[in-house]
Amino acid sequence: MSTTATTAATAQNATETVPLDLTQPQLLGLFEDTGGLRAMLRSADGTVVMANPEDVTPMGDVMEISETYVLLRNGRTISRLTLPE
Repeated sequence: MSTTATTAATAQNATETVPLDLTQPQLLGLFEDTGGLRAMLRSADGTVVMANPEDVTPMGDVMEISETYVLLRNGRTISRLTLPE
């Protein structure tokens, strides 16, 4: 654990706000561990889940997780979610 004080620039970057369309599923984060890539997803109703490839989520089936996007299948519709910019 660091005992260094947080700089003003670091604090500003850590609290940067990005407006999200909360009526649509959102990709909140991508994580990699020994099991591979995982995605943090938020559904339109506010449910947040950590998903692995091939998981079934409230937003659809996770088809693929890459380092930049997630593909979800909901019935016949395939959606590509990317991180907010």
